[in-house]
Amino acid sequence: MRVLIALLLVFTVSYGKNLKLKDTPPELSNYYPPKSEKMEFLELMHTLSVSMTGVVVNVREKDWENAKKWAERLQRNYLRIGEMVGKWDKLLKKKEMEAVVKAVKEKNPSAVRMNLQTVGKSCVQCHKNYKLSAKVKFHSPDFTGMKLEDPVSGMKYSIEDYMKAMTDDMKRLKVYSIDGKKDRARRAGFNFIKRFEGLTQMCGECHTGKKSEDVYFGIDVEKRVTALREAVVNVDVIRIKRNLNWLSENNCGKCHNVHETPYLLREKFGRKR
Repeated sequence: MRVLIALLLVFTVSYGKNLKLKDTPPELSNYYPPKSEKMEFLELMHTLSVSMTGVVVNVREKDWENAKKWAERLQRNYLRIGEMVGKWDKLLKKKEMEAVVKAVKEKNPSAVRMNLQTVGKSCVQCHKNYKLSAKVKFHSPDFTGMKLEDPVSGMKYSIEDYMKAMTDDMKRLKVYSIDGKKDRARRAGFNFIKRFEGLTQMCGECHTGKKSEDVYFGIDVEKRVTALREAVVNVDVIRIKRNLNWLSENNCGKCHNVHETPYLLREKFGRKR
């Protein structure tokens, strides 16, 4: 029975180093937002994982009645994969799945192990190919089409254009302050601060809790923005650099680490799900 438990671990652990970024079949999007809020396919995966555990632990304990219940549930839901996503139907090990149920009914643990191993390998292979891309496409925020009102120009900007404008302001502030061009440095600095504070339009759509507010736009951030504003007025190069670095590391960097990587990965699949 140790072999069965070992197989269960193999089927359920993550194979991070072997994950690929292969685009998912179009049909899969039918079971995730925005087409469906029920997350039916994810729920199916959880059901399969629990069912496989039900088979393994009950066979180990020689509780054949419950093992049969879980094996039949596993088979029923395993076949649903092909019904929901036609492309994956041909990849299913249907004969082996049927053999698992038969072996449980016959109380044959070695046959259960052999066939469950084949079924489990089909799950592992699919996860290697599609797990990462599914997470990127269906479990990360979609900023497609989002517009922000630019507090400097008054125009509606895409996320990309808004970020570029704000970043350009920051770089110009650094350049002009070092070059001693005080009026231009002030203009760039005030524009940066306006656009930085304007990010609450976007972040507030999802980060509605007080805790998120405190982390991204709380008292510490307010103090740094105030200090930056004073440094910009006086074109104090050292204080400008110090406060920009703090905002970059403690505010911008946190958002980018969470959102930028999956956003860039989504670009691999195009903007439409």
